[in-house]
Amino acid sequence: MNGVMDILEENKNGIKSICHFYASMSSVLSEEDVFQEVVYNVLKGFKRYEKRKDCKTSTWVYRVAINVSISLMRKENRATFSTLEEIPVESEICEDEIDKEGIEYLYSVIKNLDVEEQSLIFLYLDGKSYKEISEILGISVSNVGTRLQRVKSKLRKISNENL
Repeated sequence: MNGVMDILEENKNGIKSICHFYASMSSVLSEEDVFQEVVYNVLKGFKRYEKRKDCKTSTWVYRVAINVSISLMRKENRATFSTLEEIPVESEICEDEIDKEGIEYLYSVIKNLDVEEQSLIFLYLDGKSYKEISEILGISVSNVGTRLQRVKSKLRKISNENL
């Protein structure tokens, strides 16, 4: 079990980032709730992953985190996120690199996307390569590029409508 604990520790920041993103889109789920569910599913699925090892460990962890997060959102009947009370902006990255208003605005625009588009843009904003995004979401690399262009256009359109 020690191996899985090391993997969780190595990927803790990425997991927390995903949990923060999805919890901020929900008025019901907390970041800690999502994090605990992700950790539980990583622990539960680790033996199966060890047998297959069909991708990098970090890719597998991101895939589990995103799938669990989406699943939790769907359980709360939030396939599209229509309400956004208050977006917490506590992450180190947000405060150090980007102003809070910019992050709040970005999240408010992203909430208009469907769940799959949100996952795609989240991974892109998190600095993942097209290849990594492809492996995490289970789509081709060229499809990542195509979908990202469409999502960016959609975000620009939504943003322009809000001005």
